[in-house]
Amino acid sequence: MADAPPSEPRGIPVPPRSYLPLGRPLRRLRAEIEACTGVPLRFDRPGAPAVWTPGAAFPAAGRAATLRVAPGPLLSPYDSPATGFTSLRLSYAGRALGGEAPRPGLARSLSEARLTGFNRFPPGSGADEAFAVEPCPSLALIDPDLVAARRVPAFLARLLRTFPEERFVAAGPDGCPLAGLPRDPRLTVLSAPADPFALFARAGRIHVASTAAACEVHLAGLPALCTDPALGPIPIEAAGSLALRYGAGVHAFDPWTRRPIPLLDAVERVAWLRARFRGNDRRVVLVGVSGWKREALDVFADGPGGRPLHTMEAAEAVALARRHDGAVWAWATRCPEALPGLCAEAGLPFARIEDGFLRSVGLGASLKPGASIVVDDRGIYYDPRVRSRLAHHLGETAFPPELTERAAALRAAIVARRLSKYNVGVAARDADWPAGRRLVLVPGQVEDDASVLTGSPEVRGNLALLRAARARNPDAFLLYKPHPDVEAGFRQGAVPEAEALALADRVVSGLSIVDLLDRVHHVETMTSLAGFEALIRGLTVATHGRPFYAGWGLTEDLAPGADRGRRLALDELVAGALLLYPLYLDPVAMKPCTPEHLLDRLSEARADAPANALALRALPHAVMRARYALLNPILRRLRARRGVGPGR
Repeated sequence: MADAPPSEPRGIPVPPRSYLPLGRPLRRLRAEIEACTGVPLRFDRPGAPAVWTPGAAFPAAGRAATLRVAPGPLLSPYDSPATGFTSLRLSYAGRALGGEAPRPGLARSLSEARLTGFNRFPPGSGADEAFAVEPCPSLALIDPDLVAARRVPAFLARLLRTFPEERFVAAGPDGCPLAGLPRDPRLTVLSAPADPFALFARAGRIHVASTAAACEVHLAGLPALCTDPALGPIPIEAAGSLALRYGAGVHAFDPWTRRPIPLLDAVERVAWLRARFRGNDRRVVLVGVSGWKREALDVFADGPGGRPLHTMEAAEAVALARRHDGAVWAWATRCPEALPGLCAEAGLPFARIEDGFLRSVGLGASLKPGASIVVDDRGIYYDPRVRSRLAHHLGETAFPPELTERAAALRAAIVARRLSKYNVGVAARDADWPAGRRLVLVPGQVEDDASVLTGSPEVRGNLALLRAARARNPDAFLLYKPHPDVEAGFRQGAVPEAEALALADRVVSGLSIVDLLDRVHHVETMTSLAGFEALIRGLTVATHGRPFYAGWGLTEDLAPGADRGRRLALDELVAGALLLYPLYLDPVAMKPCTPEHLLDRLSEARADAPANALALRALPHAVMRARYALLNPILRRLRARRGVGPGR
């Protein structure tokens, strides 16, 4: 028997003690629904049903004791049941459940941000031909709720009957479905998502399907016509339509944490996500991206033109980009040699992509997807032979105070939270290193890594680095840390322990890089990111190669040609490398995010990771070693046939 209340005093329904969620969307949105209702969703016993009803802005038949949940009016381009909705609309027994009257400032905030629907439309109307006739056609605004309720054909048929002399353009923020529409020469349909605020200024008149759907029209300061006989032909004022759209029953959530927040705060967050989405103004063709990386890369590359397309071949990439008027992004170490030239000949935008500098808890070599990438249309940060987009940022940007202040706060947070690129390794609690000697860390690298091959012209191996470090620091206590990928047996660069200990005082395998940087005084490296991580912790760094952080007056530069011709403050370097250059992804919410937000996720993931040197359990480690030993040689030969160099 359902947990229904015994009575409903004065006709007001009393919520039950639990709901039975029917359908996968509600199970995925369980936390949000429970936060709004204060009532648990129970799977283990019958209860009042909870159902997913897109299009619930329209009156539902009957007043059954049912919880109805629908997408709310404020959504980000990345929202879905799996990733969470920025707003939901709830009703129980035919009445709005929760919510509040719109707060002062909401109308202005929405009007300035020009938000509506999932906000997946590109800037501008995209309707030049549709409105380039006289007299100017009217706009039949296809509201997202109208689409969800499958009432578009009836709405358009009614307009064509009611206004026999009028021409119409049917369009909306989530597009206009083509199935079942009336065929009439007076009707032009824009099936792709279109910016309604740009359409409003082009239209002769604006018709909506409900008074709530008039909200955005009123926010733009224009009148709207509603001819639904159940609602009447006279539209209500802006405040009334705002209350219908964003008032009773509407609940807002943080797009990343999925916790309840005020609607005004949600507007700001959705506007940020829409700007990030619009940054990919052309459909992206991704080249050389392994299957295990694609879920994250698809989020990074999503945009108004559609989800990215994948290929491994240069010619196919160019053909796809031409067909979709797109852009080509290639994983830097998997980029076919001919691809940049083919894109230039075809007039297609081309960029290389790589992992960013705050990446994950776990190794890329163990197939742990990254939570940050760089998209570089000039070169790539680890190859100093071509001036990368990062080098351009660092060499040309006039860093304003607000940017360097943000960089300083981010740097302080990274140090305080003890975070690094991979966040692996165990604590160095029992180290027996002498207190009275200078401690020098020598971080090993993957010897066939592109940063070593292109950026370290004279010192190109870990043993050579150890020799150079000992020669420069004859009296220091030298600590050699093998690279985690090498230590795991995945990549090249192992130094036999006896040879390493002939030069170093200790081989510190498996220890956390952050723990080591806390204890040492100086770092000697070829091009390792450990040098950058040492700089932001106030250590001195000598570079035997030309990493992106060298040559700006912050390191001792030992490689020829390292000087960049400009001196930077540390927080200017941090601003360029961590704020201007990379893109970030919340790996739990699977939505773009800021680096500050990613720090929270990395801290949480590290707390949950296995407490060992590689943040990797024994069986996955063994499987990965077998993969690198058996499968990777075959894959390298196949890539070589396609003109692709070595890479993960």
